[in-house]
Amino acid sequence: MEFEIGFVFAFVATITAILIDWPRALVGLVLGTMSYYMPYGTIVIPVGSAIIAMAGEFVYPIIGRTAEPSLGSFVIGFFSVAGTASSIHVTLRNLKDRM
Repeated sequence: MEFEIGFVFAFVATITAILIDWPRALVGLVLGTMSYYMPYGTIVIPVGSAIIAMAGEFVYPIIGRTAEPSLGSFVIGFFSVAGTASSIHVTLRNLKDRM
């Protein structure tokens, strides 16, 4: 029962992050999947999320998604990436423990 509840929370967090900022959320899914196979995934996720959110701040004005980099957009992007990355990482880990 604990796995199902955790899975529902992870699914809701992922969907919410995708609705808020879908490009960085999809990159967060890739980061979370990759960090599952790394030895220090719990350290890679926050550091990688900050790097991806920062990179998004400089790429978004180039592609016309925002006018300029801002701290508010960085924070939203960070939580979008970190939310999806950590939810997929924890779901994969719990799925492995369950099997």
